[in-house]
Amino acid sequence: GYGARVVRGLLVPLLRGLVLACILYLVISGMFLSAFRVDSGSMQPLLQLRDRVLVSPLPFGPRILFFSARLPAYREPQRGDVVVVRSPQYLRPSFPLSVLEPVVRFFSGQRATVVRDPTGARVPPYMVKRVVGLPGDTVRMSGFRLSVMIPGSAAFVDELRLVDQPYAIAAQGGLPSGWQSQFPFSGEVPSRVLRDGEYFLLGDNRPDSSDSRSWGPLPRDQIVGKVLL
Repeated sequence: GYGARVVRGLLVPLLRGLVLACILYLVISGMFLSAFRVDSGSMQPLLQLRDRVLVSPLPFGPRILFFSARLPAYREPQRGDVVVVRSPQYLRPSFPLSVLEPVVRFFSGQRATVVRDPTGARVPPYMVKRVVGLPGDTVRMSGFRLSVMIPGSAAFVDELRLVDQPYAIAAQGGLPSGWQSQFPFSGEVPSRVLRDGEYFLLGDNRPDSSDSRSWGPLPRDQIVGKVLL
């Protein structure tokens, strides 16, 4: 009847518009520019909880939508870069949740996810961290400060001496009394060499950051993009 034709006339264009908007969102956010919400205090004092950051995958070679291939990168992650990475704790869901996930993130403004841990808690797909160790570096940590021996050198240098723009490190409090140096999140990390394609990432808020101290160096493929603003 007339009513059904009116509904179809309104509903079909609306659905087409939503599908087009979702595809454009996936293309733009996955390859050019995206906004992420900071869900922890691990990058304080630079970034506060619930801050928004603009991130671009272009510098490191964005992944082509719906494919595993990447566009060429015009630079590699550099020491001191603040980057968004895929969380090592996040397991990409299988079909059909893998299709539903970007749709849920689109309509929720990236606040929601269909991925939950065994307790039902939300598992954030992305994390914001700082690149402090590059492939070939030897890194070690004492008192929450990283020391780096770059390839070809015979001496360790404090991390802040190797960057053009020093950053503030929060290194006080956060850990329970009696926390041992071999536990995750501690301020002590034994010397290790980063292999090809491996990056050592840390949060600026060292006592309150899940980072390479607990889940190890991150492969290059896990780095999504560079924080611009």
